Amino acid sequence: MAIRSITDISESVYRYTASELSEKAKEYDETDSFPREPFDYFADLGVLRIPFSREQGGLGGSLQDILSVIRTVSTTCSSTASVLLTHLSFGIMPVYLYGTEDQKRRFLPDLLNGSKIGAYAFNELDSGSDLSLIETSAVETDEGWVLNGSKHYISNAGEASVYSVVSRMQYRNGEQEVGILLVHPEMKGLSVGQQEEKMGIRGMPVASLSFDRVVVSHENVLGGQAVGESACYVIKTLNKLYVAAQAIGIAEGVLKKALSYMQKDRQFGKRLIDLPNNQYRMADAYTEMNAAKALLDKVEAFDPESSDYYCMVKLKATSVAVDTAKTALQLTGGYGFMRNNSIERFVRDAELTHIYGGGSDTQRAMIARNWL
Repeated sequence: MAIRSITDISESVYRYTASELSEKAKEYDETDSFPREPFDYFADLGVLRIPFSREQGGLGGSLQDILSVIRTVSTTCSSTASVLLTHLSFGIMPVYLYGTEDQKRRFLPDLLNGSKIGAYAFNELDSGSDLSLIETSAVETDEGWVLNGSKHYISNAGEASVYSVVSRMQYRNGEQEVGILLVHPEMKGLSVGQQEEKMGIRGMPVASLSFDRVVVSHENVLGGQAVGESACYVIKTLNKLYVAAQAIGIAEGVLKKALSYMQKDRQFGKRLIDLPNNQYRMADAYTEMNAAKALLDKVEAFDPESSDYYCMVKLKATSVAVDTAKTALQLTGGYGFMRNNSIERFVRDAELTHIYGGGSDTQRAMIARNWL
């Protein structure tokens, strides 16, 4: 496919999201199925290339360009948006930011064109997002690094072709450091658990990973050596902005659905939208959504030193998504509660945004730690 401009890509995303994806979103939710068709469509459009440099095979777009796309997709299908943002921030970014030239040559082309999907294996059952508690370990040998341990609640697990696995690396000289290993699903000793049954965003695969003496070559140590804890956190920090964009898109999508219904349904001889109390509540929700969007729009380029601000953006945006979806449900009554429309799905999907990518209380703790 010929290279398109970012403007053309964005317009195509909007048209596809409003038409074809709108029809498919319900199917992915009801069947827990991976949104393969829209993912491939967006990959062919060039969406995955937008925020990356032309030198590395990208389109040289801005961070806001790709966040706008994620927001648009989220107005209709949160599952597709989650698969995209996970691949972009957790699949491509580790190699893009920290990979050696050889690793970029081997991995980036397929990750950027979507023929391979990436995932970030960070979370463990007893450590959550605390790197000091991770138990997954890799021991250096002549053949490579022998990886043992397990990861839980890994987005895109089962569909990914490249896992960036965060582990405690033990060098032969006795030193230890946190690093990332690039693991392929066909490597002996790697097993993927059953897909989790989720409340919302059901089309995004989530599963556990187990590593039993998986031998990873020296060439697949991200960066050529342990990248350290700070790099692992930088990758998670960028993801907050993508989730914030998704949350704002959910708020926008559910408000649009609620407004459409309230302009038609009548109560007490008036349209629902003409009742003053309903107008006030919709106005509040619309204001909060735009306040969250304004916070996100201030981010011009990714800066790891701005992690506190990104915590605020994610905290605000995800809170707005949850509150807005619940408001829409309440204002549309029985209609919103039924599964033959998308409002109840937005309610379920919104809940995950303030859980994954770092929960809301985690964001509050990080903000407080550096401010108070």
